[in-house]
Amino acid sequence: MITKLLNSKFKKKSIVVFLTSMLCINLNAQTLRTTNLEPCLAPFYHGVASGDPMPDKVIIWTRVTPDTISANPILVSWQMATDTGMANVVQSGSKLTDNTVDYTIKVDVTGLIANTWYYYEFTVNGLKSPRGRTRTTPTTNVDSLRFAVVSCANFEAGFFNAYKVLLNRADFDAVICLGDYIYEYNTGGYAPNAIANRQWLPTNEILSLSDYRQRYSTYHLDEDLRRLHQQFPFITIWDDHETANDAWMNGAENHTDATEGPFAVRKANSRQAYFEWLPIRPVAGSADPYQIFRKLTYGNLVDFIMLDTRLHGRDVQAGTTGAVVTASSRQLLGTDQFSWLGNRLDSSTTRWKILTQQVMFAPLKVLGQAINGDQWDGYPAERTRVMNHILNNNISDVVVITGDIHSSWANDIPTASYNSTTGGGSVGVEFVGPSVTSPGISLPGGASAIQLSNSHIKYADLSQHGFYILDVNNNRTQCDWFYVTTIDNSSLAYTHAKSMYVNHLERFLRNTVSASLPRPSVFGTMAPFCPRIIIPNPAGLSEYSDLKLLNVFPNPAENQIILSFLNNDIKNGTVTLYNSLGQKTYELNFTENAMYNSQLPLNISELNNGIYNGTVKRNGKLTFFKFVKTSN
Repeated sequence: MITKLLNSKFKKKSIVVFLTSMLCINLNAQTLRTTNLEPCLAPFYHGVASGDPMPDKVIIWTRVTPDTISANPILVSWQMATDTGMANVVQSGSKLTDNTVDYTIKVDVTGLIANTWYYYEFTVNGLKSPRGRTRTTPTTNVDSLRFAVVSCANFEAGFFNAYKVLLNRADFDAVICLGDYIYEYNTGGYAPNAIANRQWLPTNEILSLSDYRQRYSTYHLDEDLRRLHQQFPFITIWDDHETANDAWMNGAENHTDATEGPFAVRKANSRQAYFEWLPIRPVAGSADPYQIFRKLTYGNLVDFIMLDTRLHGRDVQAGTTGAVVTASSRQLLGTDQFSWLGNRLDSSTTRWKILTQQVMFAPLKVLGQAINGDQWDGYPAERTRVMNHILNNNISDVVVITGDIHSSWANDIPTASYNSTTGGGSVGVEFVGPSVTSPGISLPGGASAIQLSNSHIKYADLSQHGFYILDVNNNRTQCDWFYVTTIDNSSLAYTHAKSMYVNHLERFLRNTVSASLPRPSVFGTMAPFCPRIIIPNPAGLSEYSDLKLLNVFPNPAENQIILSFLNNDIKNGTVTLYNSLGQKTYELNFTENAMYNSQLPLNISELNNGIYNGTVKRNGKLTFFKFVKTSN
């Protein structure tokens, strides 16, 4: 019964939104908040991102939102520079995108200098994206590194304040996302927050490729997530909710073939959308274009050995006891990935080997019984094989980082001879991070009782949301847990809760009262949020206009809106309306004959209900506005 209750808490559902939360519009107290397209980003409404940095290259990403969907390709140019003004361009090129990749663009920019901040942008049809900022990895003699670690972002459960706080801190080299970047459930399906009142698209449980793409689309429209992507490279792995709850190699708890079709199709859809929408590099030489187990190296200090404990080689969950669970042949990684892991550990020349993975590695028991068969407790033979490989080959300085369970933990990784007083008999340490918003877990007796009955667990918090900073130097690796004060509304309030570290050549945790301090060189000039002003020729577009739009009324509106201007010399122009997906739905070329006392009426009776962004183009310049269309 304990297991059943606990597992029900682990069904981490979530709900994606419509546009970006900075400009939420509430028609009344019951109206669901939706994010808004920012007109200055057009047609790059989903922003830019970078990821999988290496000393000489990095992935850069964006998505173009076309006015109309067609089979015609779109040519997108890109450039990378060493300055925010994009004057010192070091690499550039162009690439086609189309509807076969959902109009996303990924470029592996090569020929870069190690340990350097770079700035990049994309251009299509004379319009520029926001500038992104990214950083290549160092090669040798690295004294210190810092990483922000996040997981489990349930859109409907609240605001992504962890992302907002991280952007405000800006004291790390990269963001590591340990999975559950999105959730697959239908609207209202999991822990909706009535105060935050957020909603995602599509409203149905996502199954098709189109569904998964739309869910990623709405996540990327969240302002806090989009801006964090813009300023820092991401290193990502998926967990279960990028496909379906408690997924394994050939199925999932939240999937029924009879009503939802073959799981293999759903899995293929989810993996394709993940690689389209996130700045992850395909593994060179792999027969699987969507393989996520890979290695990223930061000089002589850190190897991130990134695992897939979810979809690649995992046997079906079978609880925590019984002959199936304890069988020596039971696998979580799969034979090929286990061999790959062993080879990466054996060949690593860095000081720290950080296993970057999804589910809790250290044992967790209540009343002497393991309670969650979805984590490594459900695959004890595989865990023993990994631990034995580390010990038998005298591999030192192994740290495991984990997400998945919406709670914070600091664990020694015990063998049968573990001594909780001295730390002897520990293989390494594990840091488990809180969720961004997904609800915590409830365990009998709470965190303190769990620690009393699990002596290797040195810290636990079961309910708070936030992130942790992983600070690594030659002497130790430290984890600092930070919790946001609220997820009910947008806020920068947060607190430092706990810090623990492991020393070089030790395999157990130690306490410290102080959070780690960033090195000065970790800070770099941030990229501006909106695109550059573009005036390529006298007919080109500028971000700004001298046209003074006083009001859009009524708002919300049913059949007609009236644009009221301060200017009395408007002779002609073009009004264009875009729906919530950035698609052009209305266009009107007007002359002064359509104006009355500097007011322009627009018939919107044929538009569908929803939030609309509009532009008025006059003399090659744009003015932006927004309104809500409601039913008659």
